Amino acid sequence: MAPSRSLYSCHMAQKTEMTALCTLINSVYRGETAKDGWTTEADLLSGQRCDLTMLNELITRPNSGFLVLGNTEEMIACCHLQLAAAEVAECGMLSVTPAWQNQGVASALLHTAEEYARNTWQARRMRLWIIKQRPELAAYYRRRGYHFTGTARPFPKDSRYGIPKVAGLRLLAMEKALARPS
Repeated sequence: MAPSRSLYSCHMAQKTEMTALCTLINSVYRGETAKDGWTTEADLLSGQRCDLTMLNELITRPNSGFLVLGNTEEMIACCHLQLAAAEVAECGMLSVTPAWQNQGVASALLHTAEEYARNTWQARRMRLWIIKQRPELAAYYRRRGYHFTGTARPFPKDSRYGIPKVAGLRLLAMEKALARPS
């Protein structure tokens, strides 16, 4: 049985947490442990999802950071947030450890990310990029108010993001208008 969610808090990650973040993200998306959850990309990509150099670079950018859900002993979820353009924030690497998936953790973290982007950066839209070959992920985000923008790009040809096992991987942009506080 999973511990009570009330024992966990959400915070912006510190540089000292990058190793734990890297481990969490890679375990959710790639390898055998990822196959325990529904967010795995292990059938589409091999190798890593991220590395420490990448995460350290992301955390040092202005208007960029990682939202983390956990406690002093365990990190159970995270996502990367950045201000991509005026009034447009991006959310990526939304990761929930498989033992905590299907319990509303990702939805709660995504909602927190949207609030953070709206309140901190005055973002009016949240954008995310999904792999076209992940229709279940598109459906998940559609249920949360996201829609396709029509923007697509090839999957990066950089092994730091993984090595494609299938040809033609593409990234599709999805966006959601962020409600203004009343």
